[in-house]
Amino acid sequence: MNKNILNNYTFIIAVRKGSQRVKNKNTRKFGDSNLVAIKLKQIRRLSKKANILLSSDCPKSLSLGKKYGAEIDDRERKFCSNSIPMPQVYKYLAKKIKTKFVCYLHVTSPFLKDATLKKALKTFISKKNKFSSVVTVTSVKEYLWKNDKAINYNPKRHPRSQDLKGVIALNFAINIVEKKFMEKQGRITSDNFFPIEINFPENMDIDTKWQFRLGNFLKKTKNYD
Repeated sequence: MNKNILNNYTFIIAVRKGSQRVKNKNTRKFGDSNLVAIKLKQIRRLSKKANILLSSDCPKSLSLGKKYGAEIDDRERKFCSNSIPMPQVYKYLAKKIKTKFVCYLHVTSPFLKDATLKKALKTFISKKNKFSSVVTVTSVKEYLWKNDKAINYNPKRHPRSQDLKGVIALNFAINIVEKKFMEKQGRITSDNFFPIEINFPENMDIDTKWQFRLGNFLKKTKNYD
């Protein structure tokens, strides 16, 4: 990848102080590092000059951002509350961005591969005239029901799981979109998106205690490639 192309992109890392489900999830020890540092290091491996915005109300996270040369946004308290709608947060963050495009990365996806991040950026560059965003997704091969009805298969014919109708779930490991869209719509995924499928553990979202423990174990043992 031509690293000069990345001048048009800002990588956003947005984290809040503390965590409701896992105490200090983003900055506590995870493997031999922590979730915030893992993501900052990944971006710096991609490019030492990449534009990074780290937005947080957490002093430790902000300190890590400074260490890795990120632009720092000491986020206002009202944009860190549990009650504020996410579209308002996205619009707030977009106003901080000076580049044309945004690559929004969640620190809770610590197993995302460098190769996948590069692939997503290259895909957006090549397809942005046709697709307005690129996102990572997980293929769901489960027998899904809603309101007492099967929604992706015929129970009377019961197909094999690999033959189920395709359903995908957004996992938010990577979201690439135009800054103007994010600021206007308050979204990081457009309706017209190009999906990049990733599998376990790449698609793992560290949200609960058991996920943190499992992810921490995998990172320590490096038993996930």
